[in-house]
Amino acid sequence: MALMGPDQWVRTIDYQEGVQALEISLPTDADGFLSQECPSCEQRFKVIFGEGSEEPISYCPYCGHNGQDCWHTQAQVDYLQSVAVNVALGPELKKLERQLKGMSKGFLKVDMTSDLSEPLPAPTETDDLLDILHLPCCNETVKVTRHERHFCIICGTEIDMTISDAKKVFLSHKGDDKKLVNDFKETLKLLGYDVWFAEDAMPPGTTLERGLRRGMQDSCGVVFFITPSFKDESFLETEIDYAVQERREKGEKFVIIPLQFVGADGNTGEIPKSLETYVWKQPKTRLEALREIVRALPVAPVSIDWRDEIAGVVTAPKTKSTVTELSEEAKAILKAAAAGDGKIMHMRYIGIGGEAIRVGGNNLIPKQDRRTIAIWVGGLEDLRQRRYIKDRGHKGEMFEVTREGYKAADELPGA
Repeated sequence: MALMGPDQWVRTIDYQEGVQALEISLPTDADGFLSQECPSCEQRFKVIFGEGSEEPISYCPYCGHNGQDCWHTQAQVDYLQSVAVNVALGPELKKLERQLKGMSKGFLKVDMTSDLSEPLPAPTETDDLLDILHLPCCNETVKVTRHERHFCIICGTEIDMTISDAKKVFLSHKGDDKKLVNDFKETLKLLGYDVWFAEDAMPPGTTLERGLRRGMQDSCGVVFFITPSFKDESFLETEIDYAVQERREKGEKFVIIPLQFVGADGNTGEIPKSLETYVWKQPKTRLEALREIVRALPVAPVSIDWRDEIAGVVTAPKTKSTVTELSEEAKAILKAAAAGDGKIMHMRYIGIGGEAIRVGGNNLIPKQDRRTIAIWVGGLEDLRQRRYIKDRGHKGEMFEVTREGYKAADELPGA
């Protein structure tokens, strides 16, 4: 996969093996995304090449269909084939035509005409009204029609869209106010919040609008620092539009916090019209502004505890372990799988009845009565819901231990 310029993606085709490779460009949309289509559910999605994972697309974000080199739309396939045929066969046919004319002598006349048509026009890429979804597991970004669940296009991890992992605090400000906002950033980080700050979050080369959109999607709230220099224009206007959209989609899981600051000369920043419907505050001090931010955010900071470097005290774990809450059956399955090749098979014996959960060739279900089977299958489902294992075929038959699963297995007694 390669991205050539802001609006074309290059597909390499070997039309004469060992001789020559043909590069054909396909247009992308305004954001650099290229349409793809699942051969199974036939739903359209868009991907961006040249960013994120170096692995190829392997899963449909809608149905989880597994495959490679099968995602082009029919229009793209037709175009690629027509260009390849013309480039590959055109010169050969012209060469043959010249040879046949050279053979024409006396009464022997050999003529040849070719009806090889011109290549099809490149398929257009429209700017559809699709949601931009960031897949943190493989650092991929896709455009999709949002459903309750999606799958990572690289590793196939199932993502429950009803559960939000977006807990960053987005700090929106004018460039002139960077020093002011940086103070808030450092204080919020000390309190335990994960802060999205443009200079830190977007490395050089990041497309600004795409970076802002991704930052907003990863956040649970945005603070607008409305100083006298704050103007509802250019990228600040874009940030407001993105914030309003996130509020509509996430509801109470996303808050908009406009803070109006008074300048040294007594002037105040003007509240943008698109933010007038939200409750805004005019803090008299920076400490009061910080309190308003903490009070409004839907996420709480870390719990208060002794610092790790203080001797002679017991500190609570920063993240509650869920391993101890697993059933004994779930622990046994996870432990066995993590010790082997990480693969789990759930087999159902049609006709004769019974089920098996196989790890390394061994069936872990000790008895074939319905109660025992239900308990062990429940342990398997418990691992899946906690994302300690993932369904490789999306039929509930083949599973594989995830990164989180291996980490949990290391916490088990005797691991």
